[in-house]
Amino acid sequence: MSGIEASPLGVVASVVIGGLLVLSFVDHPGLFVDQAIGGLVYGMILVLIALGLSIILGLLGIVNFAHGALVMLGAYVTFEIMTQIGLSFWVALVIAPIIIGLVGIIIERGVLQFVYDEDPLVGLLATFGLSLMFTELVRAFWGGGPKGVPLPQALSASADLGVTTVARFRLFTVIVGALTVLAVYLFIKRTSFGLSIRAGVLDREMAEFLGINMPIRFMAMFFLGSFIAGLGGVLRGAEVGMDLGMGEHFIILAFVVVAVGGIGSLFGSVFAGLLIGEAQYLTPVVLRTLATVTGIQWLAVPGIDGLVPYLVMIVVLLVRPRGLFGQEGFLE
Repeated sequence: MSGIEASPLGVVASVVIGGLLVLSFVDHPGLFVDQAIGGLVYGMILVLIALGLSIILGLLGIVNFAHGALVMLGAYVTFEIMTQIGLSFWVALVIAPIIIGLVGIIIERGVLQFVYDEDPLVGLLATFGLSLMFTELVRAFWGGGPKGVPLPQALSASADLGVTTVARFRLFTVIVGALTVLAVYLFIKRTSFGLSIRAGVLDREMAEFLGINMPIRFMAMFFLGSFIAGLGGVLRGAEVGMDLGMGEHFIILAFVVVAVGGIGSLFGSVFAGLLIGEAQYLTPVVLRTLATVTGIQWLAVPGIDGLVPYLVMIVVLLVRPRGLFGQEGFLE
């Protein structure tokens, strides 16, 4: 993992940002904690989505624009399992990501294996077409209106944190996301299968000469990336509901996370997802505090949270064009 060199300007910026966060907490402790938890939960969803995208991009070199559609499909399959079939959320949490993983295999075997050696633009256009197709399939099957599913009773209550309360489902999302990241890391770094994949990425011809079946491994990793996308869709859809625009929304943010973290870096995707999630939720609180303290009301810019991910990306890429932890190779 490539480090980030400290600079006087960076140190000053860190001190200023830290001071503003402390001031915001002192001014509105309940609001600050609530937004910080919201940012952590949202950031973990971004981590799950970007992690799957980063795996596919880092391994296959395919800009998978259909990844957001897989997130959307994960949410709608959850709706189908719970409301139409009548099974529980816990069943959907396992079955829906597996179904999306199988859809990913179909995409990889049916379309993408034929464009691996083509211009990257071909893969981008192919997956963009698949994204549009999936959106229209969802519209035809489930309609264009928003949907929702009931939360399980065990996760529908709130937990008291003293200065505020937080829904147990949000805490559950963070735990599931953290365990998923840990599992992916151990799989890539600590298993012979993961080692063979990394070797194949560095030198595919030599790996195949040694008897490693790279097409099977590519298919397995596409299943894994799609599975994680489906898991993110299940968690996000259960918390806030689902609509036809969620795929487009999250694919754009996933690319932002990957760009900020650095292509091919597992740690970078995790760090950038959490960074963007927290920045998006805490920036309005910090600006509101500054407006109150200074009396300059225009500092509390309405709707600034929607711009924050792109502002973070611009700043990071101006300083480090490869992203915070970007480097050559697969997953660091």
